[in-house]
Amino acid sequence: MTRQIVVERAAEQDLYEATLYLRERSPQRARRFVQAARDTFVFLAEQPQIGRRYLSSHPRLQDLHVWHVRGFDRYLMFYRFSEDTLFIERILYGTRDIERILES
Repeated sequence: MTRQIVVERAAEQDLYEATLYLRERSPQRARRFVQAARDTFVFLAEQPQIGRRYLSSHPRLQDLHVWHVRGFDRYLMFYRFSEDTLFIERILYGTRDIERILES
């Protein structure tokens, strides 16, 4: 079964900002990052259980999972899934204050 992939607005903004940052340093790396993110979307849609649950006491984050962007291990993808849909919530660099960002 193929799940529909929904990239939430915040995740789209995260992807855009990460791409801009990477493009300043290397346009090729930025292009690879975008492709890697897309490939990771498809991979997670096929195998969403592979990511670990994000541990949080915040009720809104209880069903959130996390997995890295393939080839860019410091970029973390936060997502939820149902039987037919994968929801990409955020794409964040691992050293950011992730708990604060996700809870806001």
